[in-house]
Amino acid sequence: MNIYPSGIVVSPKVPWMAATPDRKVYDPSADPPFGLLEIKCPDLAQKDLKDLKYLQLKNGTLCVKRNDNYYHQVQMQLAMTGLMWCDFYVWSTTDTHLERIYFNAADWQTVKNKADKFYFDYIL
Repeated sequence: MNIYPSGIVVSPKVPWMAATPDRKVYDPSADPPFGLLEIKCPDLAQKDLKDLKYLQLKNGTLCVKRNDNYYHQVQMQLAMTGLMWCDFYVWSTTDTHLERIYFNAADWQTVKNKADKFYFDYIL
């Protein structure tokens, strides 16, 4: 697996939107092999990862809540780059979490509709 720097990505399909993934990833065992990496480093002085507001235990496995802003952030990054997956990595001095999140067109469309409405109704 290799990681590469990533700067701001402006979508040619929706040039009023952009994303800043933390890194681009090459994983030769994945199909497709290119994806993204999003890293979070919360201050967990008195908490476990399971206590973070954006993570939940689902069937005994820790995962990002699908209604959380971090999940929507990942979906937007995938939409802007045209990539299909993102490794969401949470690091603290006491624990780590790694989860591969795949692009979900329906979830992205819901977020995009809200972002478009805000942009066109209030920014322009």
